[in-house]
Amino acid sequence: MPTVVAFETEGGAVVAADRLVVDNDTVSSKQADRIADLGDCGGAAVADPDRFRRELDGKRRSYEADHGDNPGIEPFTQLATEVARDVGTDAAVVARDADGRAQVRAVYADGSVIDDSPVALGTGAELAFGRLEAGVPADLAEAAAFARQLIEGVGERDTRTGDEADVWTLADA
Repeated sequence: MPTVVAFETEGGAVVAADRLVVDNDTVSSKQADRIADLGDCGGAAVADPDRFRRELDGKRRSYEADHGDNPGIEPFTQLATEVARDVGTDAAVVARDADGRAQVRAVYADGSVIDDSPVALGTGAELAFGRLEAGVPADLAEAAAFARQLIEGVGERDTRTGDEADVWTLADA
């Protein structure tokens, strides 16, 4: 199981995830793209990221067609929760609130949601939380670099987390 982290900083929010796929204790890929960059909202899924991204994007597009705009954090979280439950995965999601501030949520396969930042999911979550709770950079670019280093550091200690990370940011409006 990979590691996904997400957190809020003064200039926005950051999502990072490793690329490793392990099936039955065997590495099957080092190239999984877990990041769902959907414009003004996005996130990363622990399991089956392609299906999660595809279904979430479909729901987001439907929301846009019905409402004329990208969903804010609360509707996007609801959409992501439905998809996570259908896919059977946990995920971190990001979108802006009504004030334009990028917000992070953790959505789980059982339908539950946690709205506290930071979020750490997967086998390296415990290791990641230790560094996240010590503090994150306020600057968004520095926070993105920190997230990449965090995932890479977790990958050195957790055999199910890869040492290569993808990072996505959403700036405050």
